[in-house]
Formats: sequence, C-alpha cells, structure tokens
Amino acid sequence: MNGFNGSFDISGGLTLRFCRPTDQDFLLELFMQARPWLAWAEGKKDFIRDLFEQQYSIMRNGQEAVYPEHLDLLIEKLGEKVGRVVLDLGYADWRISEIEVVSAARTTGIGSNVIRGLQAAARRGRRSLTLSTPIFGPSNNQPLYEKLGFRVASLAPPLIHMVWQPQE
Repeated sequence: MNGFNGSFDISGGLTLRFCRPTDQDFLLELFMQARPWLAWAEGKKDFIRDLFEQQYSIMRNGQEAVYPEHLDLLIEKLGEKVGRVVLDLGYADWRISEIEVVSAARTTGIGSNVIRGLQAAARRGRRSLTLSTPIFGPSNNQPLYEKLGFRVASLAPPLIHMVWQPQE
C-alpha cells in the first residue's frame, strides 16, 4: 500500500500539492497575472508592486477568515508550477473558492482537468462542489462550469453561485 506523498495526481499530467513557503513568489505572480487591471493604477513600478502585494495579502487574509480549514493547493504540470486552487472541505459540500492558471497555460484544459479531478474525489465522498464566478468580465467562466456539470444555484450580484451534484 502506498502512503500519502503530499500530492494528488490527476489526469493530463497534473498534480495538486500543498503550497509551501517557497511558492510565495510564484503565487504573487499568479495573482498579478489574474488581475492586470491593478497595474492600471497611476504610479511608479514600486508603487504598483506594493499595491499588488497589499491586495494579495488582503485576499489571503479574507480566505483564511472565511475558510479557516481550506486547502491551498499548487497545480503542477509535469513538475512545472502552472496554477493554484483553494478548496474548503466542508461537511455538506466542498467549495472551490479560487482557481487560477498562469496566463501562458490558460485555455489548455488545465482548469477543467483540475475540476474533473475534484469532481471525481467529491463523487467518492458523496459531496457536492460549489463555486462562484463573476456575472460580468473576463473572469466569468459560467459556460465552462456548465459544461463541467455545474448549475446556477443563485444570483447575488456581482456573483453567480454554482453547484455540482454527484450522480447516484
């Protein structure tokens, strides 16, 4: 019997592993790529970097306050860091509170494969998956999530709350 080695293999050559302190630079860069509009602020390069760091810290503190038991997982493809997923394993459901993929690897199926892997695990545990996506803008992934079997649970502007239920 194999023991847990600190990572979870999923399809497409992808692995999920717990984030380490040495991943912080990558995670900040990923945060910056996912929010390019913050760079539109008026100011010098150091100011913009400080703005990103401040916003990243606020986001992390918020996640820890709302989901104190969350799992912070790094997504690797064949050993290369390509993204991050934040997952809260609740008693009734599992919440995907964040999923981000590096710009160069977007639209390659990484996010879909990660979600399918989480769906397979949730199915075994008889848990539903929930997530939210913005109603407007480039981060609205509602069509993708619907292809993956998620359905709209509620609208609470500016977000669409979605749920996936395992099939019996």
